[in-house]
Formats: sequence, structure tokens, C-alpha cells
Amino acid sequence: LMNSIAWHETPLIQGDFLKTSAEDAVVPSGLHVISDFITDEDVTMLTNIIEGNRHLWQHKGFEERKRIQRYTVSLSPQFDWIVDKITSAIGDTLSTSATKRPSEIIIEERKSTSFVSNRCNTFETSTSEVRTECTCVSAKILDNCKCSCYVAQLSLNAECIQLIDKPKERKADCWDVVSPQHRYKFLMEPKTLICKTGESLWNWRSRITLASGANNQDSIDGNTQRSSVTIAFRQVVTSNASSRGNQEKNEIINNVCKKKVDKDDKDVEDSSLPQVLSVIVTTSPIKSNPSTEVLERAFATFHHGGNEFMEVEKLIVCDGVRLHCGRDDSTSGNQARKFTKKYQNAKQALRNGIATSIQIEKYELFKTALKKLCEEASGVKSSPFFNTRVVELNERHGYGFALRHALYYEVKTPYVCVIQHDRTFMRSTPIKEVVNVMMNKNTNGAIKYVGFSMRSNLTYRDIFMSKYGPGAFDELQDMILYPPELANDCKYGRNGSSLDDGIIYSEALKKNLRSLAKSYFSGSMQYRSHLKAEKYGKHQLSLTPTIFWFDNIHICETSHYRKFIFDPKLKMVAKGGFVEDKLSPVITKSVERLGLKKGHGRFGSYLLDDHSGYFFTGHLDGGSFMTEEERTRLLIKGKNMSK
Repeated sequence: LMNSIAWHETPLIQGDFLKTSAEDAVVPSGLHVISDFITDEDVTMLTNIIEGNRHLWQHKGFEERKRIQRYTVSLSPQFDWIVDKITSAIGDTLSTSATKRPSEIIIEERKSTSFVSNRCNTFETSTSEVRTECTCVSAKILDNCKCSCYVAQLSLNAECIQLIDKPKERKADCWDVVSPQHRYKFLMEPKTLICKTGESLWNWRSRITLASGANNQDSIDGNTQRSSVTIAFRQVVTSNASSRGNQEKNEIINNVCKKKVDKDDKDVEDSSLPQVLSVIVTTSPIKSNPSTEVLERAFATFHHGGNEFMEVEKLIVCDGVRLHCGRDDSTSGNQARKFTKKYQNAKQALRNGIATSIQIEKYELFKTALKKLCEEASGVKSSPFFNTRVVELNERHGYGFALRHALYYEVKTPYVCVIQHDRTFMRSTPIKEVVNVMMNKNTNGAIKYVGFSMRSNLTYRDIFMSKYGPGAFDELQDMILYPPELANDCKYGRNGSSLDDGIIYSEALKKNLRSLAKSYFSGSMQYRSHLKAEKYGKHQLSLTPTIFWFDNIHICETSHYRKFIFDPKLKMVAKGGFVEDKLSPVITKSVERLGLKKGHGRFGSYLLDDHSGYFFTGHLDGGSFMTEEERTRLLIKGKNMSK
């Protein structure tokens, strides 16, 4: 990271300068830099104090694995000498003799890990120095530069990088900055003091990371892993009213879920599934066109959702295409939008909605055959295409905006089940039970999205634990829901009957799944953390909070998609792309900024698991899918070549 950044010396208002990543960076007023503020002897003294209090270390942070020590200045005389030095320096810098001593000291140690190295460039999430307002701001003193609050930051032993930005609004969920020049990095050199007052303290956000080029190889405890230690001296007086206003509300956990269903909720449970749920199936050109086999195989698994699920309205949204201007298109009269960008292979091009004239002709034949399937299934409840209609888009939208079109203009139910054309149900799946949980008034609408497990997220709790550490995992466990509607006698779970009706295409796949289940039960946190939830002789399915929005088969509130996920002001989904690609990083940033409970609560996304060791959904890989006829031809060709 250090080597990839071109640093520019940007003058400060007070006469010093910052090394910034942007040549035209806008420097906030109230930001002060004092180079070589402490000596090597001072560094040694501070290091000895911190090392002597190693029992005070607490692991903190969500994305970064860092640990902190906190001290109250009035109760920590060992820091008096550095506190006096800080107070005097800030008084000189601000040209005032009334500078207050810091009230709090926060020491943070950041270690360079492969996880942080891989992600820090992707999720450069900044937060306000203080989430609540001080009494000066409340009294409108800040504009007169009379606010006495400050935060002084000192990098002790290694170069760090601080990312700062100025949001358009001082809100935790405001992602937009005033201008590109109001977002950049600056270098924090060892033994240099950074002081923030006024605008730089209250109106700008920041985040500190360890520079990958930092040469320090010793942590406080003598670990040879690269690390940095920063110390923040804080003098901020917050208003009690503001603090109270920012206290988190109690989350709805299992106490609410254990409440008996009241009369109104019984009415919800009695509602038929077709009244409250629609299905959206998205499709686009693939190489197996004009064959409809991919969709037929996907629809053939819908019976695993139950008889009522077979009767809900199903919308097949056929995305538009862009015409690739290749050699075979010179005489084409196709009206599709022309596009000349090259991709590595045909699969990648089709994935991006770019097709040749021949592929477009096959896609048109595919849509015609699809409409015929739906017409023939009209009135035939036993057909998986019963109550299905085709929606054609005139231009390329991409998965995300094709889904958006259907939600805005076609869906009339409060809930929607979203399925991509090559996604399948592998066994019986509790569709209606999940909808009942989401509609239960006792949950206050906290559950907005429920994803059904697939191979890659079957052990999501283990994935979360490995990425974010035991502290975050303990908090995640407290947020796992065990709704009574998802308790059953024998259908789901390790020996449930749902495993008997599963789709197994080959003996090799069966062997693979058994091996996966064995590892699930032998050592996965996903299973071990669930054992305590088994009560009263029933098997309990769980809803685990997820900070990744999986585009795999899921059920979601229609209004949540319309009013929040696809809110044009928030820009959480990009046209032409998948929902999960841009939305998942937004959820991660929200969690980093607001904390796991509050940051996740805005999205309300959960994963369903019955802890059987098997996943609910599968993937046919439409991009590489071969029809039965193609597979037969390939098999015959292979036999002929072997002769």
C-alpha cells in the first residue's frame, strides 16, 4: 500500500504540511501536525507502561483485528508526564492558555494480517471521531471556533495511513462525500502528533490502518508480526441528551420469538401462500439456448417448496441483450443495442449481456418456447409452470435491475421469492414456514430477507468466525433467531425425512455430499453452536444473521427491495451487475460504522439452516450448461476418438 501511493506535500492552514494521496486535497480547518513530538526515550517509556498493563488489552474492531487499552486520565498518574506535554503543545498550537487536559486515553494496536491486507483497500470505511455531539456543538459555539474539545493522535512505533473524508451530512449512513477532494489518505509518521479540533473533529470522518510498507516488526508483546501502536488523547464533553438519543434499542432476539402467536398472527398463518408470495425467476442468454432445459430442470424442483408454492404466481423475467459487433454481425438487422467491448470468452460476454446475432436469434427462439411452456401449463396445477408468465425486457438491465423492474411493475404481493434460472431446490424446503416467521407481528419486521443455504455458505458461522474473530462471533450468536414456527418433529435436521427426497444426480455427488455432512458434524462451529438450541424433543431450524446478501434463492419483503435496497439515492445496486456484488460491501461498511447489531438491523438479512449437514439449494451453472442432447453427442464423440 505504501509503495503504491504517490504522496504529495499539502500545506496546512496553520503552516505545517501533510503527506496526502491527493494532490488537490482539501485540508479541514482545525487539523494540526507537530513533527517529532516525542523522542525515542519517550517511546520507550510509553511502551514499557503499555507492556506492563498487558492484562488490559481487549480485542476490538470488526473488519480489523485490533486490540485496545483504555485509561481514565484522572486515575492513571503514570501518563501524567505525556498528558502535560500534550496539553501544553495543544495550548501553544491553539494560542490559548485555557486548554483542558485530556480526559481519556485510548491505545490501539493493529497487526498486519492477510485478512486486513486483502480487504483494507476494498473497505476503507471511515467513522466520526465522536458519534455524539459535544456541548459546544449543541450550543452552536463551533462556528465561532470556541469549542474546547480535541482529539490528539500519536503514532508510536510505525508509519500508519489515515483515511479521512467529509460526508455531505453528518450521519452514520451517509456514504456520499462533499467532493472527490474531500476524501483521501495522509501519512502518520512515527512520533508525530496529529491534533483535531473544530471542523476536522466534528465534520470529518477517519480511519487508521497499518501501512503495509511499515518497517516495524515488533508488537508490544514482542510478537514478530508487523504491528503499529497509536495513542489517542481525547478531551470531548458530550451532551447527555445526545448520548441518550444514540443508545441502541433492544434487538428482537429469542424472547420475542418465544411469544405465543396472537389472534392477528393466526390470521396471517391461515393466509394461503399465493396471497402473500410471488416468485421472480431471472434469465438471460446462455449457450444452451434455444433449449429450455435449464429452466425446466430448475422449475422441476419447485415441488420441494410445497403444494402451495407450486400455485404462487411465477414471473420469468427475460433480460435484454446488447449486440456484439463481430464478423458475423455485418449484415445483421437486429435491433439490439450494439456493443464492441471484447471479453475473454463467449461465456463471459453472455454473462454481461453481450451476444452475437446468432446467439440473439437462439435467445428469441428460447423465449418463444418458454411462452409455449407457460401457455400449455395454464390450468394444469400439477405442472411446475402453472400460473407462470414471461416478462420480456427491451434492453439489457443485468440481474439486479431486471429484478428491480419486476418488483416495481409486476409484483403485487408483500413477499417475493427470488430465483436465478440455474438455481434449484435440492430437497424439501420450509417456504411457507419462513414466510410465516417474516409476517409474524411479534418480530416487528426485523426479518426482511431469508436466504436458503447452498454449498458455499452451509457453514457460514465458521466463515464469519475466521474472518472477524471470537468477539464478533459471540455478538453474532446473540443475534441468531430460533422462531417457534421453525421447530419440527422429524422433517428437518440430521435424520429428517427431507433428506430422503433430495435430488442426487450421481453416485459421485452422493459420496461428495456425505463427506461434506461428515465434516459438518465432526468439527464445524455451525453445528456445535446450534446444539444448545435443541429443546423439548423437537428439532429447531435457525436464522443466522448474514452480512453478505446472497443472490442465491431467497425470500424478501417486496417493500424492502423497492424502498430501501433499490433506493436510487443510496445507489446500493449498480445497473448491469448483481445485487450481492455492491450491496454486500455496503452491509459490511454499515456494520463497521454502526456496530454489528445496528448495522445489520437496517438490512435484516438472515440465512436458514436446519443443521442436517446438507444444503437446501443447488446450482446448475447455466453459463456452462449442456443439454441432454449435447452431452450425448459429446459422449459419442469421446467413444469414437478412443477407438
